[in-house]
Amino acid sequence: MPAIDIITMHGEMPRLLTHMLPDGYAGIAQNCHFRFGVITPVNDDKKSGVTFSIRPETIFMYSRDKWFTWRGIVDAVRSPVAQDPYGRVYYTDGLYPKFTSAQIATAGAGPYPSSSYRLGVPAPASAIFCTVSAPAPAPASDPVDTADKNASTEGDPTEDDPTEEETRFYTCTFVTSYGEEGPPGPVSMEVTVKKDSTVTLTMQPPPLQNSNITRRRIYRSVSGGGNADFLLVTELNAGVLSFSDDLLAEQLGPNLETWHYVMPPENMIGLCMMANGIAAGFAGNEVMFSEAFLPYAWPEAYRQTTDEDVVAIAPVGTALVVATRGQPYLFSGVSPSNISGTKLPLMQACVSRQSMVVMDGFVLYAGTNGLVSVDGAGNAVIATEKIIAPEQWREMFNPSSIRAYQYRGEYVACYTKNDGTQATFIFNPQDMDIRHMSMTFDTAYNDTATDTLYLVKGRELSVSQGANTPLSLVWRSKTFIAQEGTSFSCLRIKARSQERVGISVFADGQPVIQLPPGALSGPVLKLPPVTGREWYLEVTGFGQVERVTLSTSMPEMPA
Repeated sequence: MPAIDIITMHGEMPRLLTHMLPDGYAGIAQNCHFRFGVITPVNDDKKSGVTFSIRPETIFMYSRDKWFTWRGIVDAVRSPVAQDPYGRVYYTDGLYPKFTSAQIATAGAGPYPSSSYRLGVPAPASAIFCTVSAPAPAPASDPVDTADKNASTEGDPTEDDPTEEETRFYTCTFVTSYGEEGPPGPVSMEVTVKKDSTVTLTMQPPPLQNSNITRRRIYRSVSGGGNADFLLVTELNAGVLSFSDDLLAEQLGPNLETWHYVMPPENMIGLCMMANGIAAGFAGNEVMFSEAFLPYAWPEAYRQTTDEDVVAIAPVGTALVVATRGQPYLFSGVSPSNISGTKLPLMQACVSRQSMVVMDGFVLYAGTNGLVSVDGAGNAVIATEKIIAPEQWREMFNPSSIRAYQYRGEYVACYTKNDGTQATFIFNPQDMDIRHMSMTFDTAYNDTATDTLYLVKGRELSVSQGANTPLSLVWRSKTFIAQEGTSFSCLRIKARSQERVGISVFADGQPVIQLPPGALSGPVLKLPPVTGREWYLEVTGFGQVERVTLSTSMPEMPA
C-alpha cells in the first residue's frame, strides 16, 4: 500500500469494525456534514431573539411572528380547508381534541394559543316538542252561497280526504360560528298535520359547552317515492327556543347530511392530516378517521382497530403508517369510508412516540432493533440494519428517549444517554450513515417553507446552524491495514483554509503527528520515520477538508 487517498467522506457505520469500513466512511464524525461529498463543519445555532414565557415541550409556528407553545406532547395540524378564512389549527394534547383560530389564538401577551374550543359539535340532548294548530275556520258566508257551494262539492272525493294529512317528525342540529354542523338530536314524537295547519316547535336551550355553538338548524321528515328524508326547515340563532312551521314541502331546504358527524373522543391523540384531507388520530388500539376536509366530524363507522395499542401515527401521501407495541400497520383508501388496514410483516414495535418522523415519501420511527422505515406502499424494513447492530442501537442511543425531526432529508434525533446526559445524532437515509452533534435541544420545529429547523433550549428559540461561526469538528477515518513495517512519510491536505484545520496521524494506535488548527504551514508535510501496520488519521478544526492523502514517498503521492 504505497498511499492512502481519501477523496470522498461520509459519516459513521458503527456496526462495522473500523478496518472493515468502506473507504471514506468514518470511525468518528462529529459536528460535520457531507452534503458536498467532503468534510464540512456545521455552523453553530443562532439565537432568534424570541424567548417564550414557558419551557415548551412542543412548538408550532402559527405565523412568522406568532408561536404556539405547549408544556406537553401536542400534535397540531392546519385546517385542510382551502384558503381557510378563519386560520384554524387543530390539535390534540392528551386532555381532549381542540382547535383554535385567528379570532382567539393570539389574543393577549401569550403564551399562545390564548384560547381554544373543543373539537367537534355535540348533538342536541332533547327532542323538539311539537304542537299542532289547526287552520283557522273559513269566515261566515251567505246561507244561499253556502248551499250552492255544498251542492257543487257534493261527491267531491277530495273533501275531508285523509291523504291531506301528513305524518311528520322533527329534529335539529347545532351549528358553530365557523359553519360546522353537528349530528342531529333525538327525533321528535310523531305529529299528524292537516293541510294549512301550523306546527309550533319548542326547543331546549343549548347545554353548557365549549364548542362555540351559535345557531340551530331544524329539519322535518318528508316522504316521497317510498323514502323518507329530513329536509331543512329553518336556521335560527341558538338562543331562539320556538318556531312556527307553516312551510309547504316545496319550500324546504336541502337534506340533513350530518347524521354521523360525531365528536372525536376525549382520549384521542396523535392528530395528523393525510394528503386527501382526511384527519387521523388514535386512542388505545383504535385508529380513527374524519370526514374528508371536515376535521370536526369523526363518524364511528370510520374507526378501525389494531392488535396492539398504537404508539404513533404519521401520514405518507394518502396512506397512514401506524406503529404499535407490536407490528406496524398501513391504512389507505381514497375516502374515509373505504380505508382498510394491512398488518406489515415486520416485528418491530415503536418504542418512542416522538421518534416517528415523516421523511421524503416514507416514515422513520425508533424500533426495538433500529430505525424502521415504512413507505406508502407498505414496504417496511429496518433502515439502519446494515450500519447499527441491535445491541449497539439499544446501548448507544437509548431509543425509548428519542425525539426526532426531519431536516433537509435527514433524521435529526435528540436522546438521553445512559449517564443521563443529552446527545444528538443525525441519520442520513441516502448515504446510510450516522453522525453526531455536540448541540442539544429540548424541542424543535421544521419550517418547510423556509427550510429552517427551529430549536428550543430552555425558553429560547434558536435557528439550527443559523450562525456564521462553525463548530469544532472531529472526523476520524477508517483504519487502513498496510503491510507490516509500512512507513508513510508524506501527508497532503487539500483545504480551502488550512489555518482552520488540524490533523493527527496514528500508527498502531500511537500518534505519529498531531497538529492543532493553525499549525499547518502548507498543504504537504513530512512525517516522522514511524512504521506500523494499522493507520488512521483524524481531522479537527473549523474548516472544510476536501482531500487527505498519505504516501510512502513523494513520488508515490497520487496526483
